[in-house]
Amino acid sequence: MLTAFLSRTDVSRHLQALHLLRELREAFSKHRFEASTPPLRTSLSEAGRELGGAAANDAELRLTTFPGVPAWSVLTQSKGRATLQLHDKDSGKLLAVMDAAQLLSLRAGMVSALAADVLARSDAKNVAVLGMGAAASSALKSLRLVRSIERVWFHEPNVADNFELARRLSTTLSMAISAVDTPREAVLDADLVVLTGHVALGDATLRPGTHVTVLGADQFAAPPISRNVLESARRFRDATSPTLTWSAPFDLELREALDGSKPGRESADQLTVFASVSPPQLDLLTAWHVFEGARHDDTLTRIDLEA
Repeated sequence: MLTAFLSRTDVSRHLQALHLLRELREAFSKHRFEASTPPLRTSLSEAGRELGGAAANDAELRLTTFPGVPAWSVLTQSKGRATLQLHDKDSGKLLAVMDAAQLLSLRAGMVSALAADVLARSDAKNVAVLGMGAAASSALKSLRLVRSIERVWFHEPNVADNFELARRLSTTLSMAISAVDTPREAVLDADLVVLTGHVALGDATLRPGTHVTVLGADQFAAPPISRNVLESARRFRDATSPTLTWSAPFDLELREALDGSKPGRESADQLTVFASVSPPQLDLLTAWHVFEGARHDDTLTRIDLEA
């Protein structure tokens, strides 16, 4: 059996955005996502000690299954790098190995678009993105699937990178993107706000009716949004997580807004906040989507590991 190897470029090339958006929407309508799969830290730590090194101690390994997907995945993350292995559910044979950093970034962007579609005002068109370039790019690409974006304000805390990343994003995405010095400037005229890369809003004032998406919400040691904003906002999450212990509970689920059982917003002036804790089942669903799209790609490297 041949195992396919997909680079970062291959993952992007075989992701069909509109198709995946529908698949993710359907997954949310059918399933309630619980806390993230716990990483298999023990085996990795033991492996690191046996090898006499410390590198493996910083790694995480996650095994995930999902109803309806005829495969299971193993996600390995360490020092900013990530790889996903896709295995046949029945035989366990390795179907594919793919770059997961890009996969996770694209999946996060698509989920943020789903949230914006049902939680943001229908006339929302001005966006503030706070965080790193890759996550910002994925979020903006995905948001264009559900909203017509007119203006974008970008803020990256690293002063040296801020204007260069904004210029690069503007060229790559053919959008009007302005770099600003502070989060307060970024959100001043924004209808939609996306937080990535551990960048917090602090006490920045939001316009009435603004929608905020926090990607990787469970990675923030402290809430990235002020207590006053959180308490006055309608708060949604994509999955339960014991680490999402902010000052105000996220008691509404994105799936409830997607299936219409709960309104996304109750008035045009209401603030909405969506906290994404990245349920690993969605990574598996996205990986299977990419693998299906790459089945007949003759340019991919394929190796018979059992030869």
